[in-house]
Amino acid sequence: MARLYLDANATTPPHPAAVAAVQGAMAEAWGNPTSTHREGQRARFLLEEARRELAESLGVAPGELVCCASATEALHLLLRGLQPALGDRPAAVFPGEHSACLNPLRDWSRVAWLPVVPEACATVVQMAANNETGIRYPMPVVLDAVRIQDCAQAWGKVPVDLTGCDAAVFSGHKVGGPRGSALLWLRPGLPWEPVLEGPQERRRRGGTEDLPAILGLAAAVRHLPERLAQNAALASLRDAFEAELLGWNRDLEVIGHDQARLPNTSCVLVRGRSGEALQAALDLAGFAVSTGSACHSGSVKPSHAIMTLGYSIEDARSVLRFSMLPDTQPADLEALAVALKRLT
Repeated sequence: MARLYLDANATTPPHPAAVAAVQGAMAEAWGNPTSTHREGQRARFLLEEARRELAESLGVAPGELVCCASATEALHLLLRGLQPALGDRPAAVFPGEHSACLNPLRDWSRVAWLPVVPEACATVVQMAANNETGIRYPMPVVLDAVRIQDCAQAWGKVPVDLTGCDAAVFSGHKVGGPRGSALLWLRPGLPWEPVLEGPQERRRRGGTEDLPAILGLAAAVRHLPERLAQNAALASLRDAFEAELLGWNRDLEVIGHDQARLPNTSCVLVRGRSGEALQAALDLAGFAVSTGSACHSGSVKPSHAIMTLGYSIEDARSVLRFSMLPDTQPADLEALAVALKRLT
């Protein structure tokens, strides 16, 4: 039996167009975009053309995008760059946020957990969608605050609307782009200071730009409309899969089933069973699934994102996350259901 990959929220295989773009850039566009000679200026032209395409896809101006190596880096650059001007005032953050966001906020003097918004709040950080549960969240309306949207999981799965925020981050390898590609969007006029100084990226991120990764991401984003349509069609497959599981008369719960979710994600609580043990058994049976975010894999630490929803430590250790690729077929989920029923 061929293996089935159902861990798309951790990473996705690169789109063939992205692979071709990376290979072409490494072979033919290896010049440094900062150099003034012909090779460097050709690389600069390709870089700015890719930036223009990416900006057009997001509905922003090209000069507002900073090319980064990961969404983690983008969040660190963003929050650490805002901290000198805003860090003495409180920030409000979604409690189930990724550690990539929570860690740089440790330098801030006061952090409150949404939906609580403290008086004189300077910054609001909200995930557009949670990587573990798939639950989607609207951007809070907070006057006079810098509104930051973490779009790492939502991008490519559902439409992303930036009209209600001032900054956002995007992860390339979640949408069929190469690892090492990510974007930071900054609305002009933010009180932000560069953290990695250097002449690159309009002096906002030092270090030679990774042109193959950026061109690979631009190539993947050209196929984003098709990807969004495929992902939207997964909602009915997910719902049928969950209905099958809940009909077994076992102690199973679909976390967030009554809330707006990413169409590709199903987070299942199997009470009384070890999520890690079930994940390992499914892996041996040919199914790549997760116990939560990829950053928790191999760790017995319970998911804080699950616990912030009111679940116990024991429940948090009993969760399986199934996240489908855009081309997942009904037969794939039927086979997964058969294997899961046998193991539970």
